[in-house]
Amino acid sequence: MASSIWLSPGSLRTAARSGAPIAQFYQTTSSSSSAIAEYRQCRYFSQSQMAQKGLSGVPQHISIKQPAQPSMRTRGRELSRSELPQDIGLLPGTFIRPLWRDMPSIFQQPKERLRLEWLWLKNAAQNFFGLIAYSKWINKGLPLRLKERRQVARELHQRMYSAFVDGDVNTLRKICCTGLANSLSSRIASRPKDEKVTWTLDKYNRTPGTLFTGVRVLADRATQIPELPDSGVRQVVLRITSRQSTSKATIPTKRGAEGAVAAEPASAKQQDCTEYIVLQKLRWTGEEQEWRIWGHATPTTVDDLDSPFFAAGLTLSERMDAMRDMMTGKK
Repeated sequence: MASSIWLSPGSLRTAARSGAPIAQFYQTTSSSSSAIAEYRQCRYFSQSQMAQKGLSGVPQHISIKQPAQPSMRTRGRELSRSELPQDIGLLPGTFIRPLWRDMPSIFQQPKERLRLEWLWLKNAAQNFFGLIAYSKWINKGLPLRLKERRQVARELHQRMYSAFVDGDVNTLRKICCTGLANSLSSRIASRPKDEKVTWTLDKYNRTPGTLFTGVRVLADRATQIPELPDSGVRQVVLRITSRQSTSKATIPTKRGAEGAVAAEPASAKQQDCTEYIVLQKLRWTGEEQEWRIWGHATPTTVDDLDSPFFAAGLTLSERMDAMRDMMTGKK
């Protein structure tokens, strides 16, 4: 590049055509005093202090600084109510006591039966003290809401099924979490237009499995959401035994008529149902939301005793590592 500064364009083209090396071309032109002076002048210009000052501040490796990402605490405060996550899943390690008839026999499987009974008592005590700590220590002054659990479960249970048969998607999204609301809404959308569905709750079956109340609280757990101040989740698992009646009817229509004629009569199907409903209440940056139905759960079985949540003989660190591996898909 230095030769192109002081050599004349014609001489450079001549040297390139003749195949002479650049070093020889320097020797042939070194006798010319004017060329040497011009070369020195150009070299002095390229090494001048102005050039050094201009290049001294330019770094050899330019690194682009990434903008700082907001923390989870900041993002949580900036979210609006409509953007808040609702479907966080069933809290890990929730023990749901099965019905008496579904429990292993004390004579055929005494070890498994005693383990289930022990887990039931241990988790009940842990859940109660955890709820006290969540409501009175972590979030001071938060009400326990023990009396309203069964009443809220009855109300939301009836409203959910009534809105489902009526095709009321807006009500479902108000009282259900996102996953359950989307599932019920898709079932409503796939329902034939000429089909009419009815549902009625005849009565609550006051069985021993619900302590003769029809609705029994099996688990009540609460925990703080990490890295978010004044934020947590509370989940209540209830067993509801009831007698329900459902029916489907086809609404025949006539072309040219002003409206649809009466639906064809259909006999209602009555059955006894046992459901495990999960209620959820979120607390987000100090503001509590209303109770919602998270969905349905299944009771804990003998096969679940081998999971890291209930396995015996594990230390706390081993249990936490096994739970982490299971949730990340390593096991």
